[in-house]
Amino acid sequence: MLKDARLIGFIKNEQGNPAHGVPLFKQESDGWEPWPEEVRVEFETIASPRARLVYELCIGTGQRIGDVLKFRWNHFTDSAFDFTQGKTDKPMWIPLTDRLRNYLATVPKEGLTIVVGSKGQPAHYRVVTDVMRALKEQMQHPDAKDYVTHGLRKNATIELYLAGCDDEMVKAVTGHSGVEMLKKYGGMVRQRELATRAQEARNRAERNKSGT
Repeated sequence: MLKDARLIGFIKNEQGNPAHGVPLFKQESDGWEPWPEEVRVEFETIASPRARLVYELCIGTGQRIGDVLKFRWNHFTDSAFDFTQGKTDKPMWIPLTDRLRNYLATVPKEGLTIVVGSKGQPAHYRVVTDVMRALKEQMQHPDAKDYVTHGLRKNATIELYLAGCDDEMVKAVTGHSGVEMLKKYGGMVRQRELATRAQEARNRAERNKSGT
């Protein structure tokens, strides 16, 4: 609108941008959706080696795609990886899942970073996201292109809750700073798992009470 207003002479260039400094309107959102199982299965089937590597790192570490592309081989040992999150500047040490450890054992070391572009250089964010997008556009699933790479971080969060982790354990892996964000990433799965464990604890207490 501002551009059109300038073109018709309603606003002069020297007046500057009247919206400069005005904060963005915050909208409530649950963030990006996790990938459904059928989308994941199809993606794993057709993915190129680099796209599959990005996918496995996002699922296995639960980190943001920006951090995943900065992972270096020297951040990883046979049992864990350590790095500093870019967004939060938070140092992290996280044990590897068996799945990720086994997958990385098949990946050739072609550069300092795990995900590389041409000639072993670090892969550029835009190039990788374009590759991921192009693959999803080739998939048979009608909604595949709607699921973004960052949604895999939500998949990892949900898997942690389904495995029985509490909020603090999940934060220790994903690096989320507060429970409010975990509510968005864990969604109803988080609520169900925590409620189930809470009610199971009540049942145990009742059984112990009856047995005395």
